Amino acid sequence: MGKSLNKKTVYSVLALVLAGISAYHGVYRMESLQFIGALVEDAIVKKDNGLLVLASFELVIVDTLWLMPGILSGFLLVDLWRKYLLRQWWVNYLLVVPWVLAIHYILAVQKASYSLVGMLVIVLLSILAVIEMGELRENFGPVVLVAFGLTMAVNWLNVVPLVSSVPISRGDLDVGIKLGASFLDGEGVLNLVGLFFSLFFFFTSIISTLLVSVYLRRISLMEENRVKEIQLQELEMQARQARVLQEMHTLVHDLKTPLMTIRGLNSLVEMSANSEKTKEYCQRIDGAVDKVNAMISEILYDEVRKDITPADLIQYVRAHVLVKKMGQEVVFDIAADLPKLKINVIRMSRVLINLIENAFAATTGVKNAKIIIKVYKEGDWVIFEIIDNGRGIAKEDLEKVWSWGYSTKGNSSGLGLAFVKQIVENHQGKVALERIPEGGTKVTVKLKGVSPDEDSGN
Repeated sequence: MGKSLNKKTVYSVLALVLAGISAYHGVYRMESLQFIGALVEDAIVKKDNGLLVLASFELVIVDTLWLMPGILSGFLLVDLWRKYLLRQWWVNYLLVVPWVLAIHYILAVQKASYSLVGMLVIVLLSILAVIEMGELRENFGPVVLVAFGLTMAVNWLNVVPLVSSVPISRGDLDVGIKLGASFLDGEGVLNLVGLFFSLFFFFTSIISTLLVSVYLRRISLMEENRVKEIQLQELEMQARQARVLQEMHTLVHDLKTPLMTIRGLNSLVEMSANSEKTKEYCQRIDGAVDKVNAMISEILYDEVRKDITPADLIQYVRAHVLVKKMGQEVVFDIAADLPKLKINVIRMSRVLINLIENAFAATTGVKNAKIIIKVYKEGDWVIFEIIDNGRGIAKEDLEKVWSWGYSTKGNSSGLGLAFVKQIVENHQGKVALERIPEGGTKVTVKLKGVSPDEDSGN
């Protein structure tokens, strides 16, 4: 917000400076035109139409440089503050007209006036160009060039004797050039030169506007196609994820059938057993079936929650990942007196296993590879940190890694970190990944601890 406000302030000051330049140059423009006036007098004395055309060139340039800052300042101010104005952004540019009228009034008071009709023609043509090209802030450079061309086109008409009846200009020097051309019988030459350059700049501006408009539309279309491709990829990944989860659910659910068979047969064995040892074994089998049933329920249903201490969760994770250790130094730093967690143990253990396996992959082949797994309390949160000194993740990939299908490893499905984020957020937790400047990565998982009065004892 602060950065945007500063930028807006800078552009606002720039617009006011441009308006000041236009007004200042308009008030004192007579000084800058003395040389041109002398050139016109010299052309009449020497009866040289070439000098008259040269004077016309210089006058057009001076008038264009005078008008441009004032017109651009109006466009710039309206564009910067349009959100406080009318809803239709292009209608806001009509507010440039009263802005130009105000500048014209100031100049008229100072007797440095320019034809109001000429100014309005330039402004309205520029507004049409802006509407065709799109919002000014995104296309300021092309708008400046088009406005410059339109201003040059109108200013050339100022010195064309053929259109003297049109109130485009009422400047003394413009009238002087036309009278000089009439005196020297050079009206034909001045008409030809003036109309040529006026039409040249006018059509150049029109063509530039159309080219920029076509280019911007193509860019917009390409951007829309890119967004659609991304959305399509996301839909494909979601469909893939849904299919994988459905297949997994079906397979896991099918495990319940043989478990029920095992439980039934185990009950028959227990009833017919004469040995206490055999009955004890049957009870153990029954307990194991209960545990497997509970695990299946946790896999199938995300909402299944169980109370577990962070230490027990880490112990469960260690049993599954440390067998894959490949020379890395692994350090566990688990704080004491941590609150219990109410989580889906199977899914959350998969989260930690996934993150630790990523750390192993990142540190494979790295000299003095080290992985630190920290667990500590911070307020009501239990914090899990997996830190490695591996190859790390590129800065531009930090946000992408959470997307379904994205992977920095070519042989990966790209479901890992997206799965991690989904499971943690389903537990009302938070997960973050950051680069370590010295090299490596730190992943932080935050889960709400269970207060003693919430402890169900399950």
